[in-house]
Amino acid sequence: MIREIVGQIKQECTEKNVREPHLFTEFGSYTVGESGGTVYKIIHQKRQNDRERWNMIDGSFMTTLPDAWAISERFILLPLNKWNESYERVLLGGLTCDSDDYYNSEQHVNAIYLPTVNDDEEEPLYIGFFNTGAYQESLSGQGGIKHCLIPSPKKILLYKDAEGNIIDELFAEEQNVESMMKILGY
Repeated sequence: MIREIVGQIKQECTEKNVREPHLFTEFGSYTVGESGGTVYKIIHQKRQNDRERWNMIDGSFMTTLPDAWAISERFILLPLNKWNESYERVLLGGLTCDSDDYYNSEQHVNAIYLPTVNDDEEEPLYIGFFNTGAYQESLSGQGGIKHCLIPSPKKILLYKDAEGNIIDELFAEEQNVESMMKILGY
């Protein structure tokens, strides 16, 4: 792709007798797709009727995965625990009051199957969205005031050191109420 783009620019410059420009670019999800992931805890299952089960996350798709609702981007979604439990078809809902704060099979073509949630269990279900790229963070930002006053989540960097050990490093704590109230002038 790069060779074709540069070739077209070079050809056009030659035909027009114009000096070739310096090119600076960024190829978005093609180069940064694997750089991000988002983890949510399922805090409750809401049964809408006999067929619909909504797993409610401890956050908002609108604020932490804006591409999921804004442009119906699909991401790799996996349960992070309870792999050996039975699975059920679910819809996923965020905590905001907005009816667009969801991630489900109608919007994203394929049905979502996750381990069965039982609100009485001590261990909650955790799910992860992967290959979300670098844009979710830059679109949703860190800190500030977000839709329905949902706080910015904790940010953790994962990388391997020279010996191949996986290192986790806290990048930013979860936003607290005091910082949000200060921004609002209280």
